Amino acid sequence: MEIWKLITIIVGASGFWKVLDLLIKYRSDKKLKSAEANNLYASAQNSIVGNWVQWSQTLEKRVKVSEEHTAAMEEIIEKQRGQIRCLERKVTQMEKKNKELLKTINELKSSNA
Repeated sequence: MEIWKLITIIVGASGFWKVLDLLIKYRSDKKLKSAEANNLYASAQNSIVGNWVQWSQTLEKRVKVSEEHTAAMEEIIEKQRGQIRCLERKVTQMEKKNKELLKTINELKSSNA
């Protein structure tokens, strides 16, 4: 009977240590997985921030090019406005001249008739 008690104590003690070992392993695995998840999250966040920075720099370049293009277009528009004003003055002068010529033609017609 003493041998059975001794065997039971030995098996019980080794089982206790095995359970304790499993609990320690489970806890360390859990911490390791948590640390890996946090590392992946931080890496993903860094990647997202990097992408946003790259996108914003590209957008700034496009805005700068667009502003330069807009300035050039405004210059062209101002030149065209000046040309339109000049042409409108010429049209007004031609209309006046045309009226004078029509008046002269009508006077000539009435004097010949």
